Amino acid sequence: MNNPIIRKYAEDEWEFIYPTSMDNEQVFNLFWEGVDFLDYNDLKAEKNFKEIIAKYPFHIDAYNHLSMAFRNQNKTFESLLTAEKSYKIGKDCFPKEFKKGKDKLIWSCLDNRPFLRACQCYGLENQYHKNFDLAIKLYEEILSLNENDNQGIRYLLLETFLSKKDYKKAKRFLNKYPDDYSIEFKFGMVSLNVIEGNYTQADKYLAEAINTNEHFIQEVVKPKHTKPAPFRIPNEPNFDAGIPIGSIQQAYDYWERNKSFYKNKKLIEYYKTK
Repeated sequence: MNNPIIRKYAEDEWEFIYPTSMDNEQVFNLFWEGVDFLDYNDLKAEKNFKEIIAKYPFHIDAYNHLSMAFRNQNKTFESLLTAEKSYKIGKDCFPKEFKKGKDKLIWSCLDNRPFLRACQCYGLENQYHKNFDLAIKLYEEILSLNENDNQGIRYLLLETFLSKKDYKKAKRFLNKYPDDYSIEFKFGMVSLNVIEGNYTQADKYLAEAINTNEHFIQEVVKPKHTKPAPFRIPNEPNFDAGIPIGSIQQAYDYWERNKSFYKNKKLIEYYKTK
């Protein structure tokens, strides 16, 4: 076997099966070394992933991470084409028996993850290039294949609806997840009601939104937005601790990813009153 296949193992669940030749220590070490180089030495990461692909042209995850290395180097055309290649390699593995919309490729099956990442990577590339319809199609495909959404695809899908200014679909989508207490969904619900002029409903949802992040309103109404310093753990001054939930860093990150939406004067004026 030289290329992956997809095999059914339960009533509606399938799994990717990869060539045994790809499962060796040399490929493993080369791949994870490349992953470690991402964001630090992307040219070296690029070389690692290209080396794997030269020997194993069906290594979906090598293409995924090569696309990331290209994106980090602002090689945006190459990153798009590489992500597309990865996605198409995976799609070509689907047998005719696979029932679209019914059958699943769940995240808990480890060998399904490269293709699910390929869908996400290609979706992000289309989102970056403002090909919103294709990005939406890809994100919806992932959610259909893996309903548990281990990748946080629903947040990317919501971003894409907002970027496209398809506010009706965005609101219908939010209503599908009433128990999602993320900054994206709670402030999204407030803001979409403001856009519609439903201020009573917006006020109703505002308290829950503020509980997710008390800093976000201030971020929206700022005349100038500056990225805050990284969050640091006490006594660890050189350790970047990421973006904690409820933090100033999270407020800025959410605004930055959706700034074209939150620059709406109607939203700014509403949040100024709060």
